[in-house]
Amino acid sequence: MIGSNYHFGFIGLGLIGGSIARALKNVYPDCTITAFSRTLAPLELAKSDGNVDNITTSIDADSFGSCDYIFLCTPVQYISSYFVKLKDIINPSCTVTDVGSVKGYVYDAAVSAGLESNYIGGHPMAGSEKTGYANSSAILLENAYYIITPTPLTRQEVLDEYVAIVRSIGSIPIVMDCWTHDHSVAGISHLPHLIAGSLVNLVHDCDSGDGLMKRLAAGGFKDITRIASSSPEMWEQICMTNTSAILELLDA
Repeated sequence: MIGSNYHFGFIGLGLIGGSIARALKNVYPDCTITAFSRTLAPLELAKSDGNVDNITTSIDADSFGSCDYIFLCTPVQYISSYFVKLKDIINPSCTVTDVGSVKGYVYDAAVSAGLESNYIGGHPMAGSEKTGYANSSAILLENAYYIITPTPLTRQEVLDEYVAIVRSIGSIPIVMDCWTHDHSVAGISHLPHLIAGSLVNLVHDCDSGDGLMKRLAAGGFKDITRIASSSPEMWEQICMTNTSAILELLDA
């Protein structure tokens, strides 16, 4: 079975990375999962849960050199630095992917690092306003679209295998180029988040002294602004790396 004895590496183990790791371990119980994070707490929890086999505080050949797949599950603007660290330690057949909401920026970073032939972009379109490994779930990605953005150097058999793995964890893979992806998500995800954040700030700034707007806000307001409570660091990086597509749709 594809992936059954594979070695999967994770750099970053938050909500999305943790959910993918859980799902892979459910589907491929004999696979090996190695995880790195800037903090030990999620790694230790994941290992005690049985969802991660090896935890590490360094990115080196001993930890990631034998990986078949490496998932970069960090804020978008950090990914380029991890490409540089991985370039000289991965095996030639390793597929390096990510879970970021912006794909063109990451593709350019992969090209700059000399990893275009190893990189395949990924964007699981699932999530929550909650963050961190503790909130991850093996079923978070079930029936969710999982966008896959190969590069011009991606071999068809490598792409087919990645698509099969994504499908095996219950997601719905859709293959497209990175620029089409960025234009599409700018309209359906990034711009709505900016609107939600702006609306929350507007009400905060314009509310009466007794907080009447806040008190009267009901279901409709909460539906529109729910995503405004998501990680501000993550969304700042998304907006700063998909600026041109967002501005184009703002103008429209």
